[in-house]
Amino acid sequence: MPTQSCVLTHVTNTIAAIEKGAPVDLVFQSIAGTEQANASFGISLALLGEAYEAALSLKRGTVGDNLMYFETGQGSALSANAHHGVDQQTCEVRAYAVARKFRPFLVNTVVGFIGPEYLYDGKQIIRAGLEDHFCGKLLGVPMGCDICYTNHAEADQDDMDTLLTLLGSDRHQLHPSLEFRVGGFFRVKGGRSPAQRTLDAEKSTSTLEGSGQAKPCAAWPQSPSGGEDFPALGRG
Repeated sequence: MPTQSCVLTHVTNTIAAIEKGAPVDLVFQSIAGTEQANASFGISLALLGEAYEAALSLKRGTVGDNLMYFETGQGSALSANAHHGVDQQTCEVRAYAVARKFRPFLVNTVVGFIGPEYLYDGKQIIRAGLEDHFCGKLLGVPMGCDICYTNHAEADQDDMDTLLTLLGSDRHQLHPSLEFRVGGFFRVKGGRSPAQRTLDAEKSTSTLEGSGQAKPCAAWPQSPSGGEDFPALGRG
């Protein structure tokens, strides 16, 4: 299966590994939105540039030269007392400017990882995740959201599920995405049919039934109760 190797370690370790001939596909680093905060991570723009050039020298990319994986998240500059009185979201957006300089393969906001000292509860984590995702997309970086929370935050797995569904399929890492019938299911339940051009095209390719609902998938996994899972609801 085609894949890429990436070890979540400090960028200096990755540079050393590349110098020893390790097969590095993606260079990882946590980044922040101020020079002082990045210094607390032990990095600078020059060091990130060195890492990018080192990965580029391996010539392992088959399509393009997007070789960097960055993690960000609101609160990092504040936690290092390196925010200069600027709000968390503005500092976070500045981190995306750092990321964009190095043409990253992906950027994930690890929202909630910072803890309740900076994002107190589920509502704040959800808000921050949506803010980060929106701003990353607005700035043109390949933005994802690694949804998580610390055990001492006023949050639970329901909050994580909420943020997951609010973001839909625009994420990169460990969270299941939506398959093509799910959007159709919600449209049917909401009394909305597909646009006519879409309906005509999909009927012509036999992906929809006459009612405008997706055809059953024989390979869809069975639920523990023995019945079909989510897509079956769209046909009821």
